[in-house]
Amino acid sequence: MGGTNQTMSSNPLRFQETLEALPNALKQVLTSYSGVLENEQVEHVLKLRNEAYSYFPYPCIGMFRFLEFDLSSHFAYQDHVLLPLQQTAPNSTIEPLFLDLGTCFGQDLRKLVFDGASVDRLWASDIEPKFIELGFKLFNDAHKLPRDHFLCPGNLLSNSPEDKLRLLDDKVTILHMTAVFHLFSLEDQKTVADRCLRLLRKDTGGPVLLLGSQVGSTIPGPYQSQVATKDYTHKYRHDEQTWKELWQDVCERESWKDKIKNVDVKSKMLHRTQERDPESGNITVFKQPEPGSTLIWQMFAVWVTFS
Repeated sequence: MGGTNQTMSSNPLRFQETLEALPNALKQVLTSYSGVLENEQVEHVLKLRNEAYSYFPYPCIGMFRFLEFDLSSHFAYQDHVLLPLQQTAPNSTIEPLFLDLGTCFGQDLRKLVFDGASVDRLWASDIEPKFIELGFKLFNDAHKLPRDHFLCPGNLLSNSPEDKLRLLDDKVTILHMTAVFHLFSLEDQKTVADRCLRLLRKDTGGPVLLLGSQVGSTIPGPYQSQVATKDYTHKYRHDEQTWKELWQDVCERESWKDKIKNVDVKSKMLHRTQERDPESGNITVFKQPEPGSTLIWQMFAVWVTFS
């Protein structure tokens, strides 16, 4: 393990020492699904976070970003994710299959299970197997979920035959990715988009869905961001137009242009902020961006219809 408490607390913008309360949605999952007593939940989450941060000193872990269920706050969640995964598929229709790419602790997948999605239809992947282990500890559910549905390593930039994602090529009907695309340069994002297309199922006779959220900007383009190793990496933030252009560019490539009938790209540019709640401490809310703001939370849905 690579961290100490002194290292953890050195940057207050990367690491929040204490946790006042949990979001209500997470409390419900930990109580009803995980069997963690309510008066033990804060300590349980804090201990898990500190262990995770010693391996992965990322701001999203240090600042408890993983406590939010991003997928269930998405505009397409109820009708286009949860409902198909709850319903019994008639014999003549294709069984839906959900994949959570970059799953981290698998918090969004657990919320799906809690909301009534069929466990057999749910898969997840991350490049770091340790995240999967920590997710089972956080949600206390190693006896409830099939471990072979957690594919690691899942490297979106790899063509290696060893990459576990190959197992789901041409099988995914609902693909979720939050806080993934903005980790890559524009060229690498195109590689990731191509990899997603290979995962999506081609024979449904209708559109299949890729959805998620990411850091966007009203001034799109590359930017520099310092990572945990103190190195700098070039990444790329989108607005609605550049995000649409990325998918059009990839879908019009020689390898895809005769295989894709239509791609419909929708996104919402929102201001993500926190407000005080007497029971849950700080809670995340989404509002319309204020005039002049550049840093945006971009929710997206990409509907792909194959020929």
